Amino acid sequence: MSQGPWGKSREHSAGLALTPVQLRGAFRGPFSALVDSSLALLHDEGRPARDARAIAAQRQRLFRRLQQGEQAVLLGTGPSFAGHAQWATVGTMLQLRELRIAPARRREGLGAAFLSWLLKTYPGMTVHVQVLAPNRTGRAFWAAEARRHPALCVEVVESTPPLS
Repeated sequence: MSQGPWGKSREHSAGLALTPVQLRGAFRGPFSALVDSSLALLHDEGRPARDARAIAAQRQRLFRRLQQGEQAVLLGTGPSFAGHAQWATVGTMLQLRELRIAPARRREGLGAAFLSWLLKTYPGMTVHVQVLAPNRTGRAFWAAEARRHPALCVEVVESTPPLS
């Protein structure tokens, strides 16, 4: 472990820096970077938060999820992180809620490195991920990872789940 950009511990796995997002100091530092990356994911999916009210609602959703025990990490190094991941533990399964790699950082192996870290960190657990049917690149990535990792369950869905 080493110190992250805000003095938080940061783990390195396969060359990937992982900065945990915690609620201490919420709305600043890593949490703020998580919100920015999550808003970029919504934009990537074609459902951007266009006004202050929508941005505040996404911030509150993320805060509530973390309060309820979900986990999140920033990928790469700050202050310009390469993306983020957020997951929930549901029984003996991990539900990967969000994984976003910034477009300029894709195809560097960051998603695969994160998935390997997640599976190593939670041995014996199945990781469930949903990928949008129109997302050809995402479907190809997850199909390749499912061949490498039997504990990965990939579900192709037609539309994004509602924000909750």
